[in-house]
Amino acid sequence: MTPFQHLPISPVEKLENSSRFITMFEYILRRLLYMLITIFAVASILFVIFRLMPGEATMQVISPAMDEAVQQRMKVAFGLDKPLWQQYFIYLENLVTLEWGRSFVSAQTVTSILAYRFWNTILLMATGMCMTLVLGINFGIVMAWKRNGPVDIWGTVVGLIFQAAPPFITGLLLLMVLSYRLGIFPTGGMYPAGQRPDSILELLLMPAFWDRIVLPTLTVSLYYITTPMLIMRDNMLEVLGSDFIELAKAKGLKPRVVMFKHAARNALLGVVTLASIMVGFAIGGQVVVESLFSWPGMGQLMVESAASHDYPVAQGTFLMLAILVISLNFLTDVLYCYLDPRIKISSTGLS
Repeated sequence: MTPFQHLPISPVEKLENSSRFITMFEYILRRLLYMLITIFAVASILFVIFRLMPGEATMQVISPAMDEAVQQRMKVAFGLDKPLWQQYFIYLENLVTLEWGRSFVSAQTVTSILAYRFWNTILLMATGMCMTLVLGINFGIVMAWKRNGPVDIWGTVVGLIFQAAPPFITGLLLLMVLSYRLGIFPTGGMYPAGQRPDSILELLLMPAFWDRIVLPTLTVSLYYITTPMLIMRDNMLEVLGSDFIELAKAKGLKPRVVMFKHAARNALLGVVTLASIMVGFAIGGQVVVESLFSWPGMGQLMVESAASHDYPVAQGTFLMLAILVISLNFLTDVLYCYLDPRIKISSTGLS
């Protein structure tokens, strides 16, 4: 033990730490308020959009052939007999209490439908994003270390090709080669017909599930891998020119230690912000991937509910996805200012 260990913290340092904690707490509260305002704005816009859409919103359950008295009773049941402003306040109240209505098609509650589909989407998206970030970050590190070499050049070219190809095309090619021609993976679905699991744990223990998640995961990863790969490469090139990297090399550290332990750790911060943006785009891309591979998630539900004019489910799906993206952006902001000590938090935000 050296005589410099366990030195007491000076009053000035205590004051600085306390001040930073209070400022960060205020920043988190302010960001949380902005998040709630954004969710409120999105919910209000969805309310207006779904009531401006052409056609009767309840055409699935209220037929023109019905008696007028029956139609009126149905409108009362759905709250459509009230003025629009009253419907709006009832809508906001129901959002807070999670009473999001019932499906016009299946008569199930919207929240129960979304609860099942939501975790299916999260499962696919999390698997795809984990593979994207792990491979993209490591490829970016190697490309920066082998700058201007064959690995760097070909990695950039192949990555840009995959990024230029829409997920629909990439998914179709994977299906044609790995499923229809070679028969390695199933063509779609999350589990075999008639074997729906009762829980997420039971689903994860099914070997058939892991066979079915490979192709949609590859489709997501191949499309999004280029962005973290190139950003990590650029960040690494910037970090590799720093003085502390030259010092690490001068100490005789192995190239692998310098690359991963010193350079990569400092280059990762830029990918943290990128991750939430990528997730936001990936959620939008889930519509294509889930429809292509018959994956019973939020994206497929959005298409099905819109096609069948099931407006309560469609409205709930859009709102749920918006809340997910907004919440991820909030968590990323908080995580970024916590991880990077160079970030200063002021009363107006990050600087």
